Amino acid sequence: MTKTATAAATATSTVDAFSAALPATPLPPSGGLDLAALRLPQDYGAVAGVKKLITTVPARKPGNQTFIRVRPGEEWRMPAAILQLRDDGECYLVLPQLVAELAQEVRPKLLYTGVTRDGNPFLWPVNLPGEDGRLDAWSQSAHTAAGIAEGRWIRLVANRTVGAYDVMEATNLSDEPTWPELTFRELVNLAFRDKLIDNLEHPIVRRLRGEL
Repeated sequence: MTKTATAAATATSTVDAFSAALPATPLPPSGGLDLAALRLPQDYGAVAGVKKLITTVPARKPGNQTFIRVRPGEEWRMPAAILQLRDDGECYLVLPQLVAELAQEVRPKLLYTGVTRDGNPFLWPVNLPGEDGRLDAWSQSAHTAAGIAEGRWIRLVANRTVGAYDVMEATNLSDEPTWPELTFRELVNLAFRDKLIDNLEHPIVRRLRGEL
């Protein structure tokens, strides 16, 4: 027998011996795999000893295909002066003393605390009435949706015909949301840590004035 053949025979016998030492893999039952036994629990991260750290909190309207909940309680929301860029939808928090100077760009909004099905928190800015006390139908329906989302999983769908949002409820979802272990102040800090307009020389302000 050649050296090559001898080496191949040795390798084959080693593999056979290793395979024989392994426990036999049970074949799935005739009906297929038991999906209930294979399904990961919702808290699989905790079971595995993994804790998700929240490092990013978006400030935006939820997507129309995303089911959300809103955290109830006045301590989880705040009226704020928001400058929202039209080109990319990014929101900037503006100090109240600058609102008069930026009246054409800033809008008072209520920041709701929300969370998605997969546990990602976000801040949802919804328009508040202006100086004339009026509020458009889009904003009115968004506030209504936020109230419903305090107790039920919902998603928002724009209805262009009526000029407002339709609220779609997930009737088969009864589980409670997993809220992050963060205070509202911490959520706001994460959402606006690089998006605070605290002076009129801020690059966003200068860009809107055509100085950059």
